[in-house]
Amino acid sequence: MTTTTKATWIETLISQYATDSRALDNYRKSLDLDDPQEKEEAGTVSEMLSDMRYALTWLKRGRRPGSRRGVEITDVYRQREIYIKLSGQEITDAERLRLVDALLALSDRERTCFLLHMAQGLTLLEISHKLNLSRGAAYEYVKRAKAKLKQDFI
Repeated sequence: MTTTTKATWIETLISQYATDSRALDNYRKSLDLDDPQEKEEAGTVSEMLSDMRYALTWLKRGRRPGSRRGVEITDVYRQREIYIKLSGQEITDAERLRLVDALLALSDRERTCFLLHMAQGLTLLEISHKLNLSRGAAYEYVKRAKAKLKQDFI
């Protein structure tokens, strides 16, 4: 029994960029560098490839390429695609939008710690190691996030 999952819009976009990047790279390799006109074309195509790879890295990571801090598992696009079930029943689209808005209202650290703890099931110690925080700081971020979300939904 196979289960098919529908790709998110960002996964579709990443796939398209990767395919187009490969096609552009193949085109660049097919150019004759002895011909001055094609050599100039190869330079332009190389710049296009560089831009596409930069954008592709940004799309995959959810933040600017070259940024060293943060945790890959919590990129912004997947945060927006969170699917939550409450007591065995699906929540409505309106409730889901309220929840996404509430999550986006949290600070980056609060949202990251909260999602790692509640959605990914990581312990506070694991979160502290991943984010290079103390266990107490991770606890405070999760506690603050819970309080803010509770306030938004009551």
